Amino acid sequence: MRELRTDRGSAGPDPRRWPVLGILSLALFVIILNNGLLHVALPSLMRDLHAGIGLTQWIVDGYALVFAATLLTAGTLSDRYGRKRATLFGVALFGAGSLVALAADGAGQLIAARAVMGVAAAFVMPGTLSILVDVFPEEERPRAIAVWGSTSALGVAAGPVVGGALVQHFWWGSVFLVNLLPVAAVLVAGAVLLPESAAPVPRPADPLGAVLGSAGMVGLVYGAIHAADRGWTSATVLASFGAAGVAGALFVAWERRHPYPMVDFVLLRRPAFLGASVGNMLLFLGLAGTLFVLTQYLQFALGYGPLRAGLAVAPLALAVGLGSAAAPWLARRAGPRGGVAGGLAVTATGIWTLGTVPEGYPGVLSGLCLCGIGVGLALAPATDTVMGLVPPERSGNAAALNDTMQELGNALGVAVVGTVLAHGYSTAAGAAPLSERTGHLFEQAASDGFRVAAALVAAGAVLSGLLLPGPAPTVLSEPDPGKDVEDHRPPGADSARQRTA
Repeated sequence: MRELRTDRGSAGPDPRRWPVLGILSLALFVIILNNGLLHVALPSLMRDLHAGIGLTQWIVDGYALVFAATLLTAGTLSDRYGRKRATLFGVALFGAGSLVALAADGAGQLIAARAVMGVAAAFVMPGTLSILVDVFPEEERPRAIAVWGSTSALGVAAGPVVGGALVQHFWWGSVFLVNLLPVAAVLVAGAVLLPESAAPVPRPADPLGAVLGSAGMVGLVYGAIHAADRGWTSATVLASFGAAGVAGALFVAWERRHPYPMVDFVLLRRPAFLGASVGNMLLFLGLAGTLFVLTQYLQFALGYGPLRAGLAVAPLALAVGLGSAAAPWLARRAGPRGGVAGGLAVTATGIWTLGTVPEGYPGVLSGLCLCGIGVGLALAPATDTVMGLVPPERSGNAAALNDTMQELGNALGVAVVGTVLAHGYSTAAGAAPLSERTGHLFEQAASDGFRVAAALVAAGAVLSGLLLPGPAPTVLSEPDPGKDVEDHRPPGADSARQRTA
């Protein structure tokens, strides 16, 4: 009979917490890396597999969409059977999926392998955050989450660099080689160092809810991707959006009646949660869509090779690190509202810059730096706000819900912004083959994509500015236990931990 620790209780901080953070960050880095690992390989992949932009959107989104669709179920199973077990299982499955993708010789096989990797990543990501919450004390948690968040954003930014280096010297499938060493390291070190924990009263699985929620996401992304070649008002696209709406409505109805819902609707009614999670989703929507367009723009419009294109994106990672370093300072002084809304506003400005500056790399560099700083500023306070609204025993499900919003943003970013790119490109270039289309035409289509991404991120800044609380008051007093006060307190406040979601 296994024994799972469910609460640290009065025990002191886990002495292994910083090495544990290193393991969790490495696991998170490799699964987030794969969101963008194929971006600079897309031109080579399009040539070898005779794929257009629409098919490459599915190759990229096959990972992010399945990732998002299975996160809530994976979070529930993680709380039930143990977060360490779920994380290590996911890492092992991720390695197996990488081996299949490495040997893929067709688009269908590659999409299937990426889907398996998405399922695996869904077991890894919520476990990394819930274990982090469990081992770090309240006062150290914001700094640990800042490291976790910067690792996530660094994975997004590093994907094109690593992929470009490999594609420059090998074939496009070699990008999956980079997964194998981190997978082995996490499996070995995690088996020794990661603590096991689970919810004291685990909830049963909800397969019907999982199917309905997944169907809604798939319909939404399918419609967005195929709008490029069939039009937003075509029967197929409208039917896809309609099916997504029906599945979403049935999901909500079912979850409201279910005794153990996958989604806590009490949490969804809290302004702080909506401001943080939707802001987080739009942040990653803008970032994923921008990188999908930018890595192709650098190669098709500016004539860069894969390695040079990847290196051209590298300053984004440094900028994310700078923003993450400043995030705790800004959140302490401006509260979650200032950190998240301010970071989103800076990100939107950077993406808009990419779409408006004259052709050439100096303008790209300035946009990337602004974008990265904004991502670093917004991500940690958004995540800390979400995790501060639930008790530790519900951390797995809350982490999964937060990660679902983030990965749904990734999938929608590639779908929506990629569709704007594909539509603008095909309209400008007519029926000419891809090889005959000029860089100038691609530049015009890319600018449209950047502007749409910037507008969506700016909408997130407005929403989070309206819904998130400001800085904590300087004079503290005992809260009235009859009032729901934690929505107006900063992340990490004790009262937010003492309530059940």
